[in-house]
Amino acid sequence: MQLQWQEKFKVLINNRWLVFVCAMWVQSCAGVGYLFGSISPVIKSAMGYDQRQVAFLGVAKDLGDSIGFVAGSLCEVLPIWVILLIGVVQNFVGYGLVWLVVAGVLPALPFWVLCLALFVGTNGETYFNTAALVSCVQNFPKSRGPVVGILKGFAGLSGAILTQIYLMINFPNESSLIFMVAVAPTIVVIALMFIIRPVGGHKQVKPSDNSSFFFTYSVCLILAIYLLAVLVIEDLVDVSQAIITLFAVILILFVLLPVIIPIRLVFFSGPRPPAEESLLSEAQKQEASKSEQGVNEIILSEVEDEKPPEVDSLPASERQKRIAHLQAKLFQAAAEGAVRRRKGPRRGEDFTLMQALRKADFWLIFFSLVLASGSGLAVIDNFGQICESLGYDDTTIYVSMISIWNFLGRVGGGYFSELVIRKYAYPRPVTMAMVQVIMAIGLFYATMGWPGEIYVLAVLIGLGYGAHWAIVPASASELFGLKSFGALYNFLTLASPVGSLIFSGVIASGIYDYYADLQAGLSHQNSEAMLAIPLRDDDLTCLGTICYSITFGILSGLCLVATVLSLIVVYRTKRVYANLYGNSQDRNMRLQWHEKFKGLINNRWLVFVCAMWVQSCAGVGYLFGSISPVIKSAMGYDQRQVAFLGVAKDLGDSIGFVAGSLCEVLPIWVILLIGVVQNFVGYGLVWLVVAGFLPALPLWVLCLALFVGTNGETYFNTAALVSCVQNFPKNRGPVVGILKGFAGLSSAILTQIYLMINFPNESSLIFMVAVAPTIVIIALMFIIRPVGGHKQVKPSDNSSFFFTYSVCLILAIYLLAVLVIEDLVDVSQAIITLFAAILILFILVPVIIPIRLVFFSGPRPNTEESLLSEAQKQEASKSEEDVNEIILSEVEDEKPPEVDSLPASERQKRIAHLQAKLFQAAAEGAVRRRKGPRRGEDFTLKQALRKADFWLIFFSLVLASGSGLTVIDNYGQICESLGYNNTTIYVSMISIWNFLGRVGAGYFSELVIRKYAYPRPVTMAMVQVIMAIGLLYATMGWPGEIYVLTVLIGLGYGAHWAIVPASASELFGLKSFGALYNFLTLANPVGALIFSGVIASGIYDYYADLQAGLSHQNSEAMLAIPLRDDDVTCVGTICYSITFGILSGVCLVATVLSLIVVYRTRRVYANLYGNSQG
Repeated sequence: MQLQWQEKFKVLINNRWLVFVCAMWVQSCAGVGYLFGSISPVIKSAMGYDQRQVAFLGVAKDLGDSIGFVAGSLCEVLPIWVILLIGVVQNFVGYGLVWLVVAGVLPALPFWVLCLALFVGTNGETYFNTAALVSCVQNFPKSRGPVVGILKGFAGLSGAILTQIYLMINFPNESSLIFMVAVAPTIVVIALMFIIRPVGGHKQVKPSDNSSFFFTYSVCLILAIYLLAVLVIEDLVDVSQAIITLFAVILILFVLLPVIIPIRLVFFSGPRPPAEESLLSEAQKQEASKSEQGVNEIILSEVEDEKPPEVDSLPASERQKRIAHLQAKLFQAAAEGAVRRRKGPRRGEDFTLMQALRKADFWLIFFSLVLASGSGLAVIDNFGQICESLGYDDTTIYVSMISIWNFLGRVGGGYFSELVIRKYAYPRPVTMAMVQVIMAIGLFYATMGWPGEIYVLAVLIGLGYGAHWAIVPASASELFGLKSFGALYNFLTLASPVGSLIFSGVIASGIYDYYADLQAGLSHQNSEAMLAIPLRDDDLTCLGTICYSITFGILSGLCLVATVLSLIVVYRTKRVYANLYGNSQDRNMRLQWHEKFKGLINNRWLVFVCAMWVQSCAGVGYLFGSISPVIKSAMGYDQRQVAFLGVAKDLGDSIGFVAGSLCEVLPIWVILLIGVVQNFVGYGLVWLVVAGFLPALPLWVLCLALFVGTNGETYFNTAALVSCVQNFPKNRGPVVGILKGFAGLSSAILTQIYLMINFPNESSLIFMVAVAPTIVIIALMFIIRPVGGHKQVKPSDNSSFFFTYSVCLILAIYLLAVLVIEDLVDVSQAIITLFAAILILFILVPVIIPIRLVFFSGPRPNTEESLLSEAQKQEASKSEEDVNEIILSEVEDEKPPEVDSLPASERQKRIAHLQAKLFQAAAEGAVRRRKGPRRGEDFTLKQALRKADFWLIFFSLVLASGSGLTVIDNYGQICESLGYNNTTIYVSMISIWNFLGRVGAGYFSELVIRKYAYPRPVTMAMVQVIMAIGLLYATMGWPGEIYVLTVLIGLGYGAHWAIVPASASELFGLKSFGALYNFLTLANPVGALIFSGVIASGIYDYYADLQAGLSHQNSEAMLAIPLRDDDVTCVGTICYSITFGILSGVCLVATVLSLIVVYRTRRVYANLYGNSQG
């Protein structure tokens, strides 16, 4: 009997489930780094650090937690108990030194010493993690996902567990928490370090594993629910010390509960419990299994290499037959020794770290981790200060709460990611993309400062951050193998300190300290002595949502970028996961959905909708009317200097030659990325100066920054227009009109979002202009591109365009109604937020079109989007089009002059007869293209510059569009001079009418030429008359002039940029359309320079000086730092009435020029669009 019990006890000590349970206990006190959110306020208060120094302590902690190369290397040569002992020594020495300094036992040490101590102490975690993971993964090679998820989950939960034990012991001062962090892991790990090790029996798949894992998952879930309930009770109720002790005792019992599993397996599972744990005795079976697995991996690689490219385009059933046939051939070749391993491994095979570093998939995962996991870690590290800034006293409860959700994210992330790959054969990184979206939502909620934000952050960031560290290790092992898994995993963990250094050490701490200094009335502190002993003893603290709201907004956008990177990994690795986890039925379903998803990604309507979204935030130049008063007030500029800023902005918005040239040689996503960089750098610099982060810079520097920032728009416009015009060559008018319309509407959209976020100061509008386009365009830049299917005329286009026009009209009416309500009624912040949320939904609605076309349009939704496969048809069509263009030119040249004076019926007969003769001559090769092109043919820019029509259109644009742009650029000052305080509403209102003018003019000008065959420039003359009337009304100073200006100038200015591109393409062809269009856009800055920079600003400053009793200022030093600090302002209708009168006359002159173009081009339009009835 005694021998039996001794044998059972020996089996228990060598049982892999006991090792697993002891590893859970080690991990329960090993993740001490997650307590930094509770420790950091104690260190900050005791040492007098500011938030930036605390952030650098956090970075040192994160570096220690992530640099695990030493532990991984030592684990290959030293016993596991030695690895654990090294970790114990580092943890005890590092955190022990921090406690001695904070508690006052040792004198204050330099800042770098505490950074080093935190690094050493937290680096002990890497030894605990390495020892636990290596032992348990070797003991459970067939259940790696659940094992890693549970162990990492307990590491994430350790913060909450240690906090409850700390509260139970009831130490006399807060620094004792650091003491417990140094001592508790030391005691637990030393007690268990000889049990945790690789043991026998790990090569078999055990029938008892399912029930054991189910029990473990149940304990984890109950433990998390219990801890969450305890924390909520402690937050809401003032509980006694006895109750806190009871809570901690029950918690310890829950943590000990999984030991039931090994006890049951050894003592209560039948007469021969050790049999299930025995090793496989036949080495031949192992070798055979290993050999078979190796051959299968080789064949999987060979199938991928030898598969012809056209196989992917075949129907699913035919594709599967071809692949199966290829696999059969390769298996036969493998049996004959013909298949040999290639030099470089493929996805799913074993990579070394150096091989993995040469793969795009590895870097995509790494940078996705930097952005998302780094954002989560920045929140966790600063969670103590976040709670304090929001007015929560007991920060330890909330730090424990986020630790619990971190635990659930790790356990749940492993479980659900395993479910996704085994049930649906989707790539595991798709679950990483899901949690990154969840994190972005949580951070956006906190950005808005909505009720309960601290709880939303705790739940969503805890879940999201934790899930990453259950998903990423499994993904890395599946894509890059297990051979160098330790090195790969430890390299990926470097993403955390990299992200934390940027997002916590620079962004979060910098913004926090800035607002803390503002609240304390201090000048912002330089960081020269940051690594020395603190310079001041005061505890610098920021209070309110402003302390972190901007940081949360930035991190939310970064999580969306991380989502895009993860989805790219999903797309690149879908075949690997299909082969690893798919079966025939699941694979068929997955292939069907993959085909639909591929059809959606390559659908030209999705590209068009995404281009609308880009344009919705790309026209930031139209916000200059709201930005300019902020710059003027902060920098002390006069109106003439503000006007020069406007001219610089207009130049940046108009000089698009570089973007047009680069678009011919670079991919579209690179064009968008260049625009993003310019926009972010340009407007970012302006914001830093205006907000006071940088000293005042000369005017020419801000002009240059505005030029660079606004020039980014030309890249957005070029990329969107080039992509969509190539995808919709038969619908260029509606496409260009809608896209340009959304660009004009962007200021109204961004203004509503700005009002929703409710930033604390006006300079934040400039910050949003720098950040919002960056986030949106980076998220969409790989979707916007020319795609297939653009050579066919689609029957579905009419209904799709009708739906799009309907959405545009409803969007404009809604925005107009919102602006009127906000102008007339004092609405609450909640209503403003509701308005903005509905607006965002309206903007997203058009995505219904590509979804309907792909998923709900019959059994073959992608056939409509397929390319014409016969090159002969394309060539024939192109040849026929060329011949028709030549004959059109010849008819114009050979037609006798007297034909035009004949009656209509006779004239048509004569022209038809001449056309017939020319078609016959063309068939016989007698028609030759003339040396110089005629109207309607393809012109180069140089040829067009020699034509009077081109210059007439250009100068008409200079006069009319320049007048409209002058009004828009000065709209903020116009509103202020008329006594309107909230200028952003009126700037948004003119943006709406600008939008309607672009969309409507594209539609009505098309109607005019197709129904009546009138030249398109006749509509330009009409809108110029409308603008002249609006400006005359404002000149007279009649009632409601601001609304009349808003409607008529908005409509007129917007209409020009739907009419002019179409007119230029019809008169001068499409061959050099980009160069022609970009040259015409120069009319804007030319007109603005004259009418805004000279006339409007000069008159404004003259009357402003008169009202202030000053002599008029010379402009000698205009491009230097402002000469006076007073904000010179003009009040009354006199400020702009003379300017409006001049511009009204200028618009009438433009009308005359447009009518001359109409007269000169009437025959071209009659030939292009006329029919017998017309």
